[in-house]
Amino acid sequence: MWAVFGAALVAITTVAFLTEFRRSPLPVIGPIRSFTLTNQLGAAVDLASLRGSAGVVNIIFSQCPTQCPKLTAQMARVQESMPAGARLLTLTADPGHDTPEVLTRYGQTYHADPARWWFLTGAKAEIYRLAIDDFKFNLLENAEPAKARLEDLFIHSTDFAVFDRVGQLRAVVHGEEPDAVTRIVTLLRQLQRESLP
Repeated sequence: MWAVFGAALVAITTVAFLTEFRRSPLPVIGPIRSFTLTNQLGAAVDLASLRGSAGVVNIIFSQCPTQCPKLTAQMARVQESMPAGARLLTLTADPGHDTPEVLTRYGQTYHADPARWWFLTGAKAEIYRLAIDDFKFNLLENAEPAKARLEDLFIHSTDFAVFDRVGQLRAVVHGEEPDAVTRIVTLLRQLQRESLP
């Protein structure tokens, strides 16, 4: 009986927390500044392309054999549950290798819908500035790539940055958290409901 009571109490507390979480406006961490990159279809993507859509972004590189497949699989799970109109972005840490063609093949492995999920490449300086300054990711290229193992070519965050419909960073979710996908989807739903100014 105590076990049933305890389980009911946990369920009620969880529902109350999630209800309050959805009501509370998320803080604005900072703006996403102007950028121009290229998606896997070869189309230009800029800040105006995102207007009206809440979204989530992560960073990977296609040759990564360790954490990047896990991060991309998490993003694929977000794609399955995210609200209509939301946007997924995946930046590459390795634009020298990750051309639109490479990123198309990579995305197809994870059943990425190019109408909703863009893999972005372009000028390295632009990607790194956007990733580090605007999305608050850690990102570092190995100083001795010839001596590095494949998984150590680029050191980068395993975080997901969530942005709103007007181009502002609103939350960062750590990919290692067991409920990361659920949290991201909840945040996207909340931000998609926010009114545009």
